[in-house]
Amino acid sequence: MPLRKEWTEWHLTPRGWEKGATRVHGQGNTWVEEPLDRVLSYVYQELETSGAPEVKKWKEETWRSKNADDVAALEQKFGSCPDSL
Repeated sequence: MPLRKEWTEWHLTPRGWEKGATRVHGQGNTWVEEPLDRVLSYVYQELETSGAPEVKKWKEETWRSKNADDVAALEQKFGSCPDSL
């Protein structure tokens, strides 16, 4: 059973990476609408369990625009998804 499971959605837009919905341990979920001009979305997660000595951290792509050129250009300009809650 997790001691702590938290996540944050990140959306790549023409303005850069924007924070979306989040889950904070002990506080629950905070829902935020996705930006209409997003080209890429990820969810960054952290999981802490009693059986593991380290916090497991990972990110998963959850949505991608069909316009590959827009995605590539904005990833080149702003880099990859933040590794943070």
